Amino acid sequence: MDVYSTSFTHPRRMRHYSSLSFDLHGGDFRFPQSESLTAMHKEHQIQENHVNAVPDASSDSESIHKLTVMAMSVHGCHASSFMVDQGRGWNFYITGLYQQVMMARGMILKDCPLHHRAAIKVPRSDILDSPSSKPVLKPDVRRRLDEIASQTMAHIAVVNSPLSLSNKAPPDGINTSSGWSGLDTERVCELVVTGQGDAVELARVRLLVMLDELNGLHAELCEIDHKLHAIIAGRKRSILQSIQEETATNIYLPSPLQGLVGSENEKPGASARHIIWVTGEFFGVQRARDMLLQLSANKSKSVVSRDSAILPRKLDWMILEHAEDLKSIMSDNASHVELPPIGSSNSLITVYGDQRVNVQRTIRSIMHLACQYYVASFWLLPIQFNALLPPTTLNASQVNTLLKQISITTGAEIVFKSMCFEMHGLEYEVRAAVTMILDLDVIKAFHHEIRFQIELANEHREFISGKKNGKINKIMQASNVKIKFETFNDHNFLIDIAGNDSSVLQGLSLLQEELPAEISFHVPEAYHKRIIGIGGRNIQRIMKKYGVYVKFSNAEEFAALGGYHDNEDNVVARTPSKNSTNLDNLKQSVMEIVNPKDKDYVNETVSIPRRYHRILLGEKAIFIHDIESKTNSRVRFPDKETASDVVTVFGPENQVQIAVTMLLEYVPFEADLSVPPSADILALCASADFAAFVERVKSELQVSITPTLQNIISNGVGSSGSEASSDCTFKFRCQRSNTDFLTAAREMLEQFLLNNKIHVYPSSTAPSHKGGDSFAEAFPHFDSKVLSTARRHESVELSKPEGFRERRLRLASSSPDVKALFNSPPYIFDVEDHEETQASYVHNSGLDYWNKQLSPIGSGIPARARHTDDAFKRGSDSLLESKLKGQMLKPRSLQNRAQSLDLTYSLSRINEASSRLPPPDSPATSTGGTGGNSSPTSATAPSFPSVYVPSRPSRAGRSRDDESVDEVSRVISSLRL
Repeated sequence: MDVYSTSFTHPRRMRHYSSLSFDLHGGDFRFPQSESLTAMHKEHQIQENHVNAVPDASSDSESIHKLTVMAMSVHGCHASSFMVDQGRGWNFYITGLYQQVMMARGMILKDCPLHHRAAIKVPRSDILDSPSSKPVLKPDVRRRLDEIASQTMAHIAVVNSPLSLSNKAPPDGINTSSGWSGLDTERVCELVVTGQGDAVELARVRLLVMLDELNGLHAELCEIDHKLHAIIAGRKRSILQSIQEETATNIYLPSPLQGLVGSENEKPGASARHIIWVTGEFFGVQRARDMLLQLSANKSKSVVSRDSAILPRKLDWMILEHAEDLKSIMSDNASHVELPPIGSSNSLITVYGDQRVNVQRTIRSIMHLACQYYVASFWLLPIQFNALLPPTTLNASQVNTLLKQISITTGAEIVFKSMCFEMHGLEYEVRAAVTMILDLDVIKAFHHEIRFQIELANEHREFISGKKNGKINKIMQASNVKIKFETFNDHNFLIDIAGNDSSVLQGLSLLQEELPAEISFHVPEAYHKRIIGIGGRNIQRIMKKYGVYVKFSNAEEFAALGGYHDNEDNVVARTPSKNSTNLDNLKQSVMEIVNPKDKDYVNETVSIPRRYHRILLGEKAIFIHDIESKTNSRVRFPDKETASDVVTVFGPENQVQIAVTMLLEYVPFEADLSVPPSADILALCASADFAAFVERVKSELQVSITPTLQNIISNGVGSSGSEASSDCTFKFRCQRSNTDFLTAAREMLEQFLLNNKIHVYPSSTAPSHKGGDSFAEAFPHFDSKVLSTARRHESVELSKPEGFRERRLRLASSSPDVKALFNSPPYIFDVEDHEETQASYVHNSGLDYWNKQLSPIGSGIPARARHTDDAFKRGSDSLLESKLKGQMLKPRSLQNRAQSLDLTYSLSRINEASSRLPPPDSPATSTGGTGGNSSPTSATAPSFPSVYVPSRPSRAGRSRDDESVDEVSRVISSLRL
């Protein structure tokens, strides 16, 4: 009988398994991938003696060696293993009879001690006695962790989270400038669970239930057949979410893939896969439990099932590499997939559901996933056949070395049987393995035939072959290969590509260019006819332009088929892979006619702490539904058993951000402020003054302050007079829309503590404890004596001789002169360079001239326009050049004056003597605009009066007193004071 040999690497290099290990003596929880994270954990490690240690590299090697020896003795074949990928995996080589080799392979894959990891963020005060310094686990928490670790066979550790460090990026919905930094917003640690297979999933659920119980919630379990879990949860767990809304509970489902991986000796029990945990208020838990049991009884009567066949190695690859994808397929389609245990060589799967459409979509999705896995064979044929001579073969030592080398290098599983190499893996892995075998010298002594096997959905069969098999014939002629279609099952078919040399790789590349690339999206059915057009003219034009096939599903087809890639997708676009870049272009063309509120559905994620999910789903459910109806979106909370904080909002692209903002308005924001230990702080927090202070802050700023005094009470501070052993914290709570007031609330609390002789830590963001003027802060762009703020914009003051009264002009960035905004000369911002020149210009031009002729904004006094274009052209006129230079050197404060609320100078002019000389005469006609970059004056549009040039002589004879009074009146009327 032929010898069957196989070599494979497990876990595959694409998997992100971390070789986690504990140093029991030093308490160092190591992350080999991140040195900075390792250093952070070294500094902030919390070591607990009760935590079971994860085996280190040496004990892993010992476990792998024992497993290999056991597989050899049990199944009667030869097996060997050694470490690869810098200790992140092992390569196994097994040889013997086919049945024995396959059973030994399955045993190794199932029982290999791989370490999964899960982390749960927990508030430090929930599980630690001293959250700030010298942390110690609470006795009750220690006991519960021991029980969970022993029942689930998982390893549990408490480590400090890197997220607990202060001064990090603000959370979602928090303004960076609102002053939230300086408050500790993430006083959390992590419960890290490591173990094999199902142990991590079970331990994580039990830990989440424990944390709910520590927060005062009631917990109960109910046992329901695991095949019904996804069915009663509904598509995308919509029914389960509605139950949680109605009862304000948390419902934790077990993993649907339990029992497929892991040693039989370490499994916690077969009944664990049927247990559903429910936590919440007592009566809510009872209602939710009854609703689940009633729903399961109803659904069990309408369950339908269907079988399908998949290659065993593809099933093993799905379970090991795409477990999350399988869970997502079940959740999206409200169905359960019964998979054979890993390595069992069983090819049959069974899909359970309550609707035929859901079952069909599940099988279709799994088959689509299976198409990513390739199979290739490399046959070695003798150069000439001679019946008198034995056939040329490869010796066992050569095969052993070749299989290991190719498997380690490419990552594919390599099999040798009957002078044939088989390669199993992803496309690039299989292609690399074939290329390596072609380059071997020992292979060149043989003729060879190479075959690739590709699996594809039946609906793509005509798409690949083309009209009258035109595409296939063209590929066969171009690359000298043979292509054959074979029926595989009800959903998929196989494509065989065969050739004698490296030309088969070229044929594979050409065929891959013809494989379909798809994109699916949702278009409301009301737009379908408009997009398709009369007789399909519009859509035909679009398809011809981009070379893409488009299929619209109406309500009946959608009900019979279900969505395409997503549940809601009713339009699919398909094109050859070589033309895949046009898919997005076609989608944009199709969507042009769709209203913005109905198109471009996207998923937007927002991080909301897990402890608020139950409240949002329960008490705030009515507001969530209001947000969904207003923004045409859907808010999807994460599965409870994943311990995730990420909430997904699904909706139109131009509405989803609005939905996220509205959702965050209902999420409370919490932050902690630590103060040094003090024996007087307990008495202060219990006083009536502190209660009145807290009430005042809450009424004025909508921020509640709660002291955390458990540590001080437990240490007897205030009663025995002993020193406090840890910090006291004050918790700030407010809505995220009120986070701007956190700075003021913190400063008020710090000032209150200082007034009562309680020390506080210095804050980098608040060097002084002076309260800010919130009214003045609302007008940061207006500097005046009416609104006096701490901010001062840069102002330009002209140097002047003694006794000169000058009106101070400030530049307000929010309201510049309208004319200067459009026709600002290029030199207007160059203030510092010309400061000396400006001062001399003012001094030489006559003080009374500038002192009297400043026209207020809105006075209605016409002004001269100043043009310099002609002056630049006529450089020979020296007098004109001197005038032009004088105009250009006028100070910025006089050319681009902003409207000011400072009336001091205008009021003082009422009492001035009117005996000053009249201003110099000005020409009756204007010579142009304001600068070289100005546009011509419009003949119809009124020009804005300039306030920075002398007034016309027609107003020179006016009385100075009357003019000053009128000027102040105009300023006041223009400001609407």
